Amino acid sequence: MKILIKNKKWETSFKTVKLICNVSSENKIFNINFNYNGKDINIKTYNLDYTFKYLEKIFDNINMEKTARFAS
Repeated sequence: MKILIKNKKWETSFKTVKLICNVSSENKIFNINFNYNGKDINIKTYNLDYTFKYLEKIFDNINMEKTARFAS
């Protein structure tokens, strides 16, 4: 996973997915907003590290399942 902060947007790159997120905080709670498959996703978290690691696992598993379907 790579994270680049550019123009106040967080560009998070996983194996085959790139998310452009808005990250803000209020009262020690972080809000992560991004668009995926045409849907606006909003996540609230106390720990950005764990949340981005979890998102990485999710997106990498989704991509592995798609690859497995094409291979069979």
